[in-house]
Amino acid sequence: MIDLQAADTRVFLFHTADAAADPGGAMDKVNTWLGRDRSGGQYANLRIRDISVTPDGRGGVFTTIVCSLGQAARAATEGAVPSI
Repeated sequence: MIDLQAADTRVFLFHTADAAADPGGAMDKVNTWLGRDRSGGQYANLRIRDISVTPDGRGGVFTTIVCSLGQAARAATEGAVPSI
């Protein structure tokens, strides 16, 4: 079980229709998305919590990625009182 806060969680779904024909390229879209530089954007603290790959029944695959935006953790530390 993954313990995530709903407001701080995003689920991304990718579909690769021709995964059976091109197993090596089936994850290209996913890997490109995962490899993007997010340091300057709204998803700078994005953390991957789970990745699952499920056949679509027609030779393709669905890839589901569950992410934490990291905003809840950041908000908690920004509001914390520093110890003396």
